[in-house]
Amino acid sequence: MRIQIILWLLLFAAGRIQAGDYQLNQNCLNAYDHILSLRFGKAEEILRSESKLNPDNRIVSYLENYAGFLEVIISEDKDNYQRFSARKNTLLKNLESGNPQSPWHLYTQAQLNLQHAFASMRFEEYSSAALEINKAYRLLVKNEKLYPDFKPNQVALGLMQVLIGSIPQNYQWVTRILSLQGTVEQGISNMQKVLNDPSTDRNYPFLKAETLFLLTFTTFNLSQDPEKTGFIDEHLSSEKNRGMIEKNPLLIYAKSVFLMHTGRNELALETLKSAPTSKDYYPFYYLQYLNGVARLNRLDKEAEVWFLRYVNNFKGNSFIKSAYQRLAWIALINGDEDGYKKYMQRVLLLGNTAIDGDKQALKEANTGKIPNTILLKARLLSDGGYYAEAQSVLSSVTKTDLKDSNEITEYRYRLARNNHKWGKTALAKADYEQTIILGENQKWYYAANSALQLALIHETEGNADEARFYFEKCLSMDYDEYRTSISQKAKAGLLRLKSK
Repeated sequence: MRIQIILWLLLFAAGRIQAGDYQLNQNCLNAYDHILSLRFGKAEEILRSESKLNPDNRIVSYLENYAGFLEVIISEDKDNYQRFSARKNTLLKNLESGNPQSPWHLYTQAQLNLQHAFASMRFEEYSSAALEINKAYRLLVKNEKLYPDFKPNQVALGLMQVLIGSIPQNYQWVTRILSLQGTVEQGISNMQKVLNDPSTDRNYPFLKAETLFLLTFTTFNLSQDPEKTGFIDEHLSSEKNRGMIEKNPLLIYAKSVFLMHTGRNELALETLKSAPTSKDYYPFYYLQYLNGVARLNRLDKEAEVWFLRYVNNFKGNSFIKSAYQRLAWIALINGDEDGYKKYMQRVLLLGNTAIDGDKQALKEANTGKIPNTILLKARLLSDGGYYAEAQSVLSSVTKTDLKDSNEITEYRYRLARNNHKWGKTALAKADYEQTIILGENQKWYYAANSALQLALIHETEGNADEARFYFEKCLSMDYDEYRTSISQKAKAGLLRLKSK
């Protein structure tokens, strides 16, 4: 018996020595927490100390890359990106030389490739991003076979499945050539399992914040399943997660966007007000933009200050056109048409069009057409969840207030959206149908999104054939605004119906 115990102790010690170069010890856990909370300076101090204590700990290289990745994504600074890219090969070689018997070995390499892919996409280097995504996918699939219970790998693979499942229809040939497999619903479900597993908190405490952040955006952007939305709502509103969220600007961002997306504007503002402001945190100016959006949704004059802070502080390109568009809307709502034109000129000159919101802002600027102020107010109020106020504004519209076919279609669409979000589904259905009739051959998104919303209503009601008809109708339409996100949701809907 004593000999058996000695043998077990020897085997255990050997295992620890063998896996010693991937030590997720307390130092690394603390650094991980600081990184996820954007306290990069504190994380750097801890990792520097860990490197001296355990120079062979490969987790340090992984966390250094993670911090650099988040800094690049948040700042959109070209110099940061170049420094980040220059370190890639050194850090990757260090990870590749680690212990191949550890579940962290392939996982950290995959994550490094995936992080560089996302950074490359932010700077429109799509060819290198595609190669890195392919590498990451292969490594994660291989690691899943070797260590099927390794939860960090399950989350990363779940994210890859969501990405693969959301590839637009006209690029599906890429997934077939590269043998990429995954759907949006499959990926979301796999991440949900990890978040719900009690062992996640015990064994991988960092994974909760990571997974909740990823799930929030993948769910409300790509899945319209009420159960999945409810799952996110439950976790974001849980009292036991409150402390974790309030110290983490990324989770503040995720929660506030989710609340605005689900028509709870006042709660979103409360969430944004709770964001940490200490100098220990890396500047996350996008929260200023969100503060502006939330205030504009309730037609608050203070919105202007927040958008001006954003465009003056943020040195990147994302949401710059959108911020100036909203500054133009504020001027218009206040009766300043010259101010509207001034800000729309800046939409033409500044920022880029990598995201749908900025594309739509540029389109409005290019048309030179001034929005209908009444419809604009109704749209903003409805977006914020102020449905009675939005309906009051829409009820005041007369025929002379609508100047052309675009405004007539938009008016019907605004009625549909407000009634739908307000829970008045029967009225919404009729208005969506009318919007499709009016706008099916127009270049605006109103008809396409009406078809999508009708499909989702029918899916919820269990009418699979009707849902399929409207999903397909949505995908068949030719329009310019928000096409990527609308098409992704319609495609995900068809896949849900097929799986059922």
